[in-house]
Amino acid sequence: MKPENTMRDYKRLLRYLRPYMGSFLLAAIGMAVISSTAGGAAFLIQPLMDDIFIKKDRNLLMLLPAAIVGIYLLRGIGRYYSSMLMQKIGQLTVRDIRNDLYGHMQQLSLSFYHRHTTGKLVSRIVNDVNVIQDTISIVVYDLFRESFTAIALLAVLVYRDPKLSLFVLITFPFAALLIGKLGKKLRAISRNTQERMADLTSLMHEAFSGVRVVKAFGMEPYEVARFKEHNEGFFRTMLKTIRINELSSPLLEFLGAFGVGAIIWYGGMQVIDGQSTVGNFFSFLTAMFMVFAPINKLSRVYNKIQQAMGAASRVFEILDTPSEIVDAPDAKPTPPVAREVRFENVSFAYQSEPVLRRVNIAIPAGTILAIVGTSGAGKSTLVDLIPRFYDPVEGRILFDGADIRHATLASLRAQIGIVTQEVFLFNDTVRNNIAYGHSDIPQERIEAAANAAYAHDFIMEMPKGYDTVIGERGARLSGGQRQRISIARALLKNPAILILDEATSALDTKSEIEVQKALNNLMQNRTTFVIAHRLSTIKNASAIIVLDKGNIVEQGTHDELLNAGGAYKRVYEMQFTRHGNTSAGDE
Repeated sequence: MKPENTMRDYKRLLRYLRPYMGSFLLAAIGMAVISSTAGGAAFLIQPLMDDIFIKKDRNLLMLLPAAIVGIYLLRGIGRYYSSMLMQKIGQLTVRDIRNDLYGHMQQLSLSFYHRHTTGKLVSRIVNDVNVIQDTISIVVYDLFRESFTAIALLAVLVYRDPKLSLFVLITFPFAALLIGKLGKKLRAISRNTQERMADLTSLMHEAFSGVRVVKAFGMEPYEVARFKEHNEGFFRTMLKTIRINELSSPLLEFLGAFGVGAIIWYGGMQVIDGQSTVGNFFSFLTAMFMVFAPINKLSRVYNKIQQAMGAASRVFEILDTPSEIVDAPDAKPTPPVAREVRFENVSFAYQSEPVLRRVNIAIPAGTILAIVGTSGAGKSTLVDLIPRFYDPVEGRILFDGADIRHATLASLRAQIGIVTQEVFLFNDTVRNNIAYGHSDIPQERIEAAANAAYAHDFIMEMPKGYDTVIGERGARLSGGQRQRISIARALLKNPAILILDEATSALDTKSEIEVQKALNNLMQNRTTFVIAHRLSTIKNASAIIVLDKGNIVEQGTHDELLNAGGAYKRVYEMQFTRHGNTSAGDE
């Protein structure tokens, strides 16, 4: 990773810490207390040996135990409060990062979600952010505590023997160089580790979501094999992390051994020659051995920080991703459509692949437009442009003569209701699914919407009625019941524009009859766009357009297009006659 990107990520993490600097300073005071007690313990070795054991000072012997108790009392208090505060700061910071990350994801356009799997996005919010939390709560605490401890012990070394302390200090540049090289490798490996974890999360999400397909095809062994393969990859990257982490300690200890050997030889000679006391030398030796512990821990802390920055870079990648669909600077709320919806020379392409080509059509308010065509003709893309899930690459869409790109997204989407073939319901109560996001809506309005959607009766047969939890994606309901709940949700929204994207194509005949009655109630007095594979949903449309490779090749009513004997008739014969794809009420 480039150095400028690394510094950018550090600065952004610091910005998240900034609101909690008061608590951080209190924690730093606690860390300083812990560190000073470590230096004090090493400092007391000299009077312990020279004044008590050699000079036999009984008064000092009486004071020393009290001093030791006091030191460790201060150490315990400092450890408790500083650790508690750092844990709190870590949780608060990660809460803010996770809120910002999830909030930003909600604003990103559909194209972003087409490029990223759900499992990998969940991994960014959960796994990557957890790595950052661990760093702030524990690693930063260790970083400051061990740094203060090393400084306090170095102060004792310099005080006891400035010349001898040079043998310790001379090893520091080599240690720093070694730690830096290992940390740089670890950061790259850490990013790979997080990506492997994201792959695992994505794989599990797919397998659990598609469990019916897995079991129907007897593919449990296949899914287990896929998981093992990805899990093995994750294990191997984790093993690389462990190797680098565990390599730093023995290398530092080996490096420190040169300094220890020199100190024992040189310091021992000073004691023998009478230039230093035994107590002074052992006080120095104690501080020296103690200083290697925080330095060793600091190498591990640095490695942990590099791992966290690998995760942070993945989080900030998402936060830096701009939304392709945003309010224009001059955007204003748009009123409900009163006259017409118009497409003017609208073209669209996914990346470089054309999907729609210069579409021109006007839909009077309150009428029904049916959209017909073979798979891949551009039907769903056409209706996805209306709520600005995407923007045209050419042309414009007008509501009553005004370009929808100059309307606020909130006001635009507030007047659009969508019912699709793949109904998405939340693992919540029936009431909350119908009144999605609006807990203040009276029960009477919810029940009125359910009645209009022919859903009230089966809802009341549930164990807790409207308070029944329906499971993930409405798993406890039939296909027809899920569809009617979604129609009730759209009815409660009361949109001026309605989009029906193959809303009945996956239903059996009995369910379709009930859903079709609900849809008829929903379509009343609304401008409706219908994509359908069943004749019952389009035969009474005000107008029908036939799409072929992104072009409107025919336009008219059902009877007009059949009599014309063109593309519509071919689609009609293929979809509605040859395959017997008709339903009650088609004839």
